[in-house]
Amino acid sequence: MTDERYLTPAEVADELRVTVVTVRRWIASGALRASKAGPRRWMIRRPDLDMFLSAKADQEAASEPSEDPSFQKHLVVQGER
Repeated sequence: MTDERYLTPAEVADELRVTVVTVRRWIASGALRASKAGPRRWMIRRPDLDMFLSAKADQEAASEPSEDPSFQKHLVVQGER
């Protein structure tokens, strides 16, 4: 049995702790799949949200810089004269 639960952009925004504007941008860009349920109403299926989150996690994992363990970071502060 598939999960055919639909979420509104506001519910997705609450769950992901982002703004509704951000969710609508994801929909407009095609990153998050959604269905139109009226002239100004969008609905997101739970499996589509899960796929979006999985793809986003993969992107973040791939973009994380690998640091050389021998590299040391130092804070340089210009002294007062």
